[in-house]
Amino acid sequence: MSRRSDGSERRRRRESPDIPTPTEVCYCLGERDLGALELHCAGCRKWFHQRCLRDLTEFYGLPFMVCYIFKCQDCSPDKKESWSMKQTTSDFSHMCVMALANMTYNHYNEIVQNKKDILSVSAQGPKYFHVEKEIVPFFAENWENLTNNPRRVKNSWHVTLSKTLAKETELFSVNPENESEVGLSELNLLEIGPFHENIKKLLQLGRRPPANQPLPTADSDTNDSDSGPKTRGAAKRRREESSSRTSSMTPTKLSAPSPALSDFKMPVVTIEKPMGLLKKGTLDAGTVVEGMDGTVAFPYNREGMQYFYAEKDVHVPERDKFDNVDPELANQIPAHIYRWQVPNQVVISTNDRAHQLEVSDDRLTVTGKDGYAVARATHFILYGKWYYEVELLDQPEGSHTRIGWCQQLASLQACLGYNQFSYSWRSKKGTRFHNAIGRTYSKEDYRVGDVLGCLIELPERDHFKGNVKGSRLPPTRKDKTLLNYKGRIFFEEKEERKEEVRVVPQPGARITFFKNGVSCGTAFEDINSGAYYPAVSLFHSATAKFNFGPDFKYPAPPGARPICERAEEMAIELALSDMLFLTEKADELQQNVETKLRTLATTN
Repeated sequence: MSRRSDGSERRRRRESPDIPTPTEVCYCLGERDLGALELHCAGCRKWFHQRCLRDLTEFYGLPFMVCYIFKCQDCSPDKKESWSMKQTTSDFSHMCVMALANMTYNHYNEIVQNKKDILSVSAQGPKYFHVEKEIVPFFAENWENLTNNPRRVKNSWHVTLSKTLAKETELFSVNPENESEVGLSELNLLEIGPFHENIKKLLQLGRRPPANQPLPTADSDTNDSDSGPKTRGAAKRRREESSSRTSSMTPTKLSAPSPALSDFKMPVVTIEKPMGLLKKGTLDAGTVVEGMDGTVAFPYNREGMQYFYAEKDVHVPERDKFDNVDPELANQIPAHIYRWQVPNQVVISTNDRAHQLEVSDDRLTVTGKDGYAVARATHFILYGKWYYEVELLDQPEGSHTRIGWCQQLASLQACLGYNQFSYSWRSKKGTRFHNAIGRTYSKEDYRVGDVLGCLIELPERDHFKGNVKGSRLPPTRKDKTLLNYKGRIFFEEKEERKEEVRVVPQPGARITFFKNGVSCGTAFEDINSGAYYPAVSLFHSATAKFNFGPDFKYPAPPGARPICERAEEMAIELALSDMLFLTEKADELQQNVETKLRTLATTN
């Protein structure tokens, strides 16, 4: 089919939505894969396997998604796959569809011999699940995979869930013999998707139109492939944006007035919250940790964007001039008056990890869930010889562990050693992995009770020799963008594109693993240059405990430093890196402060 005829077919499909879904499936021209993650293209209406995606290679989520817009390479204007989530005023409805579809599939998958028999068995009638005993626990366990909205703190959402299941009679069926049990009305699980007739009606009714337009009805002529329901408060934001277009300056909140800011008003600034893939990697999925500054809610790092907790820099004279600026207007504050605040000890990072991993209160033990997922430490190393231990606490049948080192660009939703930015040693068969290539290493498994040592050797830090830039220092974040998240300020940094990063091997740099104090030999030589984090990836419910020193169960190799020493050293290096930035950019930064203050003053 030519590109022109293919485009005409897509136009006819939008104009006549009753045209059946094409029989062709995916780029691979294969078959539907029930129970696996598949995406339904809004253009050609073909189904695409998650494993066959070409641009969204690290896409993650539960099967049976229904609330999204996906376009394949053939249908996307820029010839790149695109995915965005539709958010509705009836989030629980589509969450319930996803949950019940997955629960139904999982139930039948356990009792049939052949996966293909699930469709014939499920067609006999709905499979009912108890709301409180089965559906609520599934929601609690998979919340971040069902929605990008923050996890509800109070259990009042149980009531909302029950009301949704009872109200949406076209989507859900109540067990006539037990009103506490509900099932999915659609018996053909292959039909569950964004273009299911009842789901389309639900999404159309759940949209928030502009304030001067009525809510659409189920019969409205709406192109659901190009538009989607908006987030809560979207109407208010649109009114504010409309108001800001007609009147360029609008008053906003200020705390107690100061001599510098009391006589003028500030403009309304909309800070876009970027949407990520359906995983805990978006701004809407934060977590809480104890440590650096009391209890702090963190935005999770995600594909393409990283977040770093910021505090006022006591070395910047202008730090107090913006105290009365509403934190919501973080982009009106010069970023250099803040500094990156790192924990005072090396632990597992709270936000720089895969969402499905569970971390202990002391942030040293991590437990897996579902597929492979990565957790990184809070501190990285740039030079020298460093060592840490991992003890394997639990590894149920079917689960696996990989330990090692990774860089910032290593994927969190994959196994360690998945790409060129990580190196690992796997528990199964003792295989070593880098860039998705496994090679024989220790020739035997490591198991529960084993203590694994991880040694990395990088070129030593260059001496200053009159040139401070010659030293290996961590990057300052003062040139990044500030972001307010739940009343706290973070640096927001756009991640480099992996395909644009030039990988350069470092001669002599190597990684060695140890099992119960005995070296297994050099695993990797001439590893790539860059900063490395201690890391682990867990498959299913394996549990591992980090020991960053100084007291190891087995003696560290001669000359190796424990990772725990990196905390104080990195704090000093960051201070030096910030001072260099402030010194070199002094004139530019001062001008930036004066410009922002003048801009704020003239808005009155």
